[in-house]
Amino acid sequence: MSDSDSYQTGLPAVAGSRQLARLEPPAATHVVAAAGTAAGTAIVGAAKVGRLITRTGWGFARRLPGGEALQREVQRLQEAALNEVRRLLDIDGHNSDEQRLVMLLQQASNGSNPLRGAMSELLERSVESSRDASRDYLYGNIISQLVPDEARILAALADGTRFACMDVVAKSMGRTPPITVLENASTVGRQAGVSVLANTPTYVTRLYRFGLVEFGAPDDDLSMQFDILATEAEVQAAVALIEQRKHGSPKLQRKSVSISTFGREFWSACDPSRSVAKS
Repeated sequence: MSDSDSYQTGLPAVAGSRQLARLEPPAATHVVAAAGTAAGTAIVGAAKVGRLITRTGWGFARRLPGGEALQREVQRLQEAALNEVRRLLDIDGHNSDEQRLVMLLQQASNGSNPLRGAMSELLERSVESSRDASRDYLYGNIISQLVPDEARILAALADGTRFACMDVVAKSMGRTPPITVLENASTVGRQAGVSVLANTPTYVTRLYRFGLVEFGAPDDDLSMQFDILATEAEVQAAVALIEQRKHGSPKLQRKSVSISTFGREFWSACDPSRSVAKS
């Protein structure tokens, strides 16, 4: 449920709508402060002069007295700033977000707009990239965003098994549309042995947004799983919240969750057990 729904109805979103905690990158002011006087001056100086030169253009700047020397100095400062960001972020080649940050800074160091430069590089790669390389680039990007518990859930779904899944909605008696208070609660989290069971709705939602899982009709052979799921703490909390706020009657909407076609292709390419079997 969106924040706007929570505001309008007084029903706070729970579980499936909760965002996972994540470490935010340091603010630019913090980076400068941590960099020390010399490196901080390099970052600030490169940013200020770089913005001026970007607005006026290098062609005009070169015609000024000492213009070529100024260009070399700006590029030196920007390179120093880039190296300092590398050090502060401790980039080791495994964090895709940090790698993208460095790529943008590298593009900016030649005086071009960093966003336009990054897009240009992607377009050039698309011309030269093979089908396998494009696939690996996409799969690698998805892997970099998965958390360990989500990998466990995907592994549990990999053999095609379907699991019970449900949404808890507040159904109004009038014409007001139903409001989803909890979405994508599922028994797959317990089956997969995730470390944070309460986050299962969030995990399933994220996997769905990546296109790795899909939802279907509630199979009859999942009736026992649905009974168990209805007693889970997250589901009971959502039901109690609706009853407490008296914004309609709680309704448990049943469905099933399974791996998608794209998810099967993804798992086939990334399944760690295959490499183990070959070694």
